[in-house]
Amino acid sequence: MRTQKKGIFVTGSGTGVGKTLISGAIVRALVNKGYDCGVMKPIESGCDVGKRGLQPRDALYLQHAAKLQDEIELINPCRFQAPVAPYAAVLQGEPDVSWPLIEDCHRQLSERHEAILIEGAGGLMVPICADKDMSELVHLFGFPVLLVAQSGLGTINHVLLSLEYGKMRGLSFLGIVLNQSTEQKDSSEASNVKIIREKTALPVMSFPYIKSKNDDETMISESAALLEGHPLMGVILTLLSLRSSG
Repeated sequence: MRTQKKGIFVTGSGTGVGKTLISGAIVRALVNKGYDCGVMKPIESGCDVGKRGLQPRDALYLQHAAKLQDEIELINPCRFQAPVAPYAAVLQGEPDVSWPLIEDCHRQLSERHEAILIEGAGGLMVPICADKDMSELVHLFGFPVLLVAQSGLGTINHVLLSLEYGKMRGLSFLGIVLNQSTEQKDSSEASNVKIIREKTALPVMSFPYIKSKNDDETMISESAALLEGHPLMGVILTLLSLRSSG
C-alpha cells in the first residue's frame, strides 16, 4: 500500500467556469503519458435522481477521463440534489457533509494511486456548512490550487479576488486557466491574460472554446489534446514528480 502526498486541487472563480472540463483534460493528459493519477470530487450538488440514487455527473465525467475502476462512492462521497451551495442544500433539508467520510475516501484513493486530482465545488468561499467554506477542504488535503476562471470581461476582478482570499487562508496556487466557455470571444480576452500574468506572476493558460459534444469521450479527448504540450502541464508534472509507466 502507498501513502500519497501528491496532488492538486482545482477550484473556480465561480460556478460554471469549466472546472470539470479542465480537470478531465488534465487527468486524461496524465493518463495518456502513462501516469497514475486518481480523481476525487468530494462534494457535488445538482445531482440527477436516478434508479440508483443521486448521480454525480461531474464525478462520473472525471472517473471516465481518468479511465478508472474506482468506486464512484469513493470519488464522490457527498452529493446533493439541489443545484445550490452545499450549506444551502443542508438548509433545505439534505444531509450534512461528512468530513470523516471525505477523509476516509481520500485515504483509500491515496493508497491506490500515486497522485490525486481533486475538484472542488464552485469557488473558495462557497459555504459547506455554517462555519466552513471550500477553502477548508483545500486545507484538509494540503494540495496546491489550480484556479479556473472564465476568459472574458470581468474575469480580472474575479481571479484577483479569488487569489487574495486564498492567500489570506494560507493556500498556494500553481497556476490559472482562463477558459473560453462560450463560442463568442470578446475583446478583453487577450489583455486579460497579459494583465493577470503581470498581476499574479503565475502561469496562465488561455483555454479555447470547445463546442459541447453528445459524448464525454470526445470532449475529454479534444480538451486533453489542447492541454498536452502546454507549459502548464510541465508545471503540473514537476509539482507531482510522477513516474511514467509508459
